[in-house]
Amino acid sequence: MIKYLILSFSILQILGRTKDEWKSRTVYQLLTDRFATSTGKSSSCNLSKYCGGDYKGIINNLDYITNMGFDAIWISPVNDNYDGGYHGYWYRNMYDVNKNFGSAQDLKNLVTACHNKGVWVMVDVVANHMGNTNQDYSQNYPFNQSSHYHDYCIISDNDFNTHNLANIQRCRLAGLADLNQDNTFVSNELIKWIKWLITEYQFDGIRIDTVMMVKTDFWTKFTNSAGVYSVGEVFDGDMGFLKQFLGPINGLLNYPLFYTLRDVFLHNKGMNTFESFFNNMANSFGKANLPYMGNFNDNHDNARFLNDAVNGYIPEDFEFYGENSNFTVTALKKLQFKAITAFTLTSIGIPMIYYGSEQFYAGGNDPNNREVLWNHLDQTSEMYKFIKTINEARKTTKAGSQDQIQRYADADIYAFTRGTLFAAFSNKYDKQVTKSITYHPYAEGTTLCNIFYATDCVKVANGAFPLYLNYGEVKIFIPK
Repeated sequence: MIKYLILSFSILQILGRTKDEWKSRTVYQLLTDRFATSTGKSSSCNLSKYCGGDYKGIINNLDYITNMGFDAIWISPVNDNYDGGYHGYWYRNMYDVNKNFGSAQDLKNLVTACHNKGVWVMVDVVANHMGNTNQDYSQNYPFNQSSHYHDYCIISDNDFNTHNLANIQRCRLAGLADLNQDNTFVSNELIKWIKWLITEYQFDGIRIDTVMMVKTDFWTKFTNSAGVYSVGEVFDGDMGFLKQFLGPINGLLNYPLFYTLRDVFLHNKGMNTFESFFNNMANSFGKANLPYMGNFNDNHDNARFLNDAVNGYIPEDFEFYGENSNFTVTALKKLQFKAITAFTLTSIGIPMIYYGSEQFYAGGNDPNNREVLWNHLDQTSEMYKFIKTINEARKTTKAGSQDQIQRYADADIYAFTRGTLFAAFSNKYDKQVTKSITYHPYAEGTTLCNIFYATDCVKVANGAFPLYLNYGEVKIFIPK
């Protein structure tokens, strides 16, 4: 009886990590090989190879993550990989662990340590391909027969550009052996494997790689078997194309928002671009799906925002200290990156902040955007404290579970509320912008204070309150 009760509780715990519960979470994406090491590895390494991060290193530095206000992490794929697969996407044996990161017990200890601190664990998974680039499948488990794979062909850039799913879903990405999910054995084994993985390690959610490369009917079976919140990667900004993958998967990494944030804050499109963006997203995806989208400021597949060179106005410089770079980050770029990160943390969707953002890392294209962090775990840095402050306000106001309501939009300012949290943004870096906010949820006489400056408060009077944004600053008000 006791054994039955324990098993029942375990099953309920897994099934409890629903998409609605994930809405209130904020996710810290880390690369297991790059976040922290328990073995004293040097921070100087070839970023194209293993650097020495591991599960014990994460366990030892969980406070760095939780003190920043995060209550979920997204870790690299955990499975055994072909040589050189530091990122985790080159599966060899799907039922063994990548021992460069630690043992199976080390992985279980990580999940337990996270759960003990109220942190949920999202694991990155692959069901599109295995890690070999030849046609020798003898090392692959459980898919060691040629019949388990599509015939050899390579996805072209033109296939991606034209959304040619006929080729995208049967040919190889970067030469990686492409699994044939139309094969009953392959489909059934993948569906069985994902259930085993979630149950064995007690993961709370999954990030699914290369979603567009597999037919959607398979993803429906796969995510149902997983039984936890799922967010998928479709590396595309076309909402009309992306919408077919919602439903089979709970949410998608929000590339449309990722590109729009750069258009507005980097390329100076009008702030009211966001008004049409959110209308288009609601019409394309359905308003009910928006809370489950994965909003991200940077990630491991794109050059970091701060890597872009600054042209024009440069108010001041400071030396960047990220790994393997002599890049100089300007105050303007800091301002823009703060806006993008704050928007990611406060707008509708589940925030997924890329590790190193809090230390102003500025790596370029893969692998330079996958820097080692363990020599810069600084909890006093400017950006660390900025993110921490927003996460605290998000939790205090329960903003993650609230609708997003636009409160003001014009070329200079975009503002919205999530419950009682009011967020305002501007890309006018050369002037102060002043507005009177008359459409809001606050009672007459309510005092609202800026979470970044406790003395910056305004009062609702005659149904309105003033909003001043100085030189592109972010302002987030909550009731006093």
